[in-house]
Amino acid sequence: MVTIKEVAETAGVSIATVSRVLSNSSYPVSQDMRTLILKVARDLDYSPNLAARSLRTDRSSLIGVIFDNFTSTWGSIITRGLQDVLHSKGYFSLVVNIPWEIHSQTDVVQNLLGHSVDGFVFVETWHPIDERKEMLQNKPYVIVHRLFHESDPFSIIPDDVYNSKQVVEHLIQLGHQRLGYIMGPESYFSSERRLIGFKESLTNANLPILDEFILRGTWKIPSGYECAKQMLSSKNPPTAIVAANDHIAYGALLAIQDSGLRVPDDIAIVGYDDDEVSQTSNPTITTVRMPLFRMGQLAAENLLAQVNNDEYLPEEQLIKGELIIRQSCGSPLGKHIRASDYERDD
Repeated sequence: MVTIKEVAETAGVSIATVSRVLSNSSYPVSQDMRTLILKVARDLDYSPNLAARSLRTDRSSLIGVIFDNFTSTWGSIITRGLQDVLHSKGYFSLVVNIPWEIHSQTDVVQNLLGHSVDGFVFVETWHPIDERKEMLQNKPYVIVHRLFHESDPFSIIPDDVYNSKQVVEHLIQLGHQRLGYIMGPESYFSSERRLIGFKESLTNANLPILDEFILRGTWKIPSGYECAKQMLSSKNPPTAIVAANDHIAYGALLAIQDSGLRVPDDIAIVGYDDDEVSQTSNPTITTVRMPLFRMGQLAAENLLAQVNNDEYLPEEQLIKGELIIRQSCGSPLGKHIRASDYERDD
């Protein structure tokens, strides 16, 4: 096996310089020197001995990434963003998908600690902060996408208040004054934050908050259907329904259509997340799209800053989404979605 010493001798430089280049260190090395060292390493078919480096530096270059649903669209895009940064910095990710049982996350963390991971990325976690820190044994961590319980200074999550306001204010601009709202489950931090955005938008516009039309859903299509049916049973239902995610919005759309009404002619609908269902429904659903790939990149950058003891100020990062106007809100800007309009890798 070719050693780093042989690479250094062939290139005519020090071992330290080779190490800095191969580890993609921020230490200044000229571009010509960097190019030479990388060429020599390729020509000699050099492969780093990660086990030896781990013993020498007390670093494994492994990052544990824990999901609850890796197969989701958002999960795979966030992972690509994470790995885009981690791999460019010489780190590898151990990605684990776990079920929702309350103790499973703790068990997985213990297993990953046994592999000497340098840090953790949680693509949502339900542990309170104190319990989380004890479980991780002081290892660096970042949470990306979704929180439970309370805020965390090591998190990169959607700005749910701002994003919720985007869709509500869009409906208000279209002339709607009686708005209903279908929430997500109470246990979700994001569900409560989106409700705050809904209420603040109405208050800022001097419009009434209709408590009888603020209903609790479950993120699922059937709950959107049932909640919308309940609203439609009123003698004076809302003219627009704001749903806490796209599955709820799609369920509401089906309920309205099954009642012999039309979207958006009779009732407008908006969702949240830009899930595939919002792009393929008829009519297509106005929603909020998050920069998932960039969120994954930010999570990796923040974690590596902690791992490498760079200057890092713990601060919750709230990420703004993009309002995607489609047909369900009645805006003249709303349009059909064609295959050429949407690229999943975006």
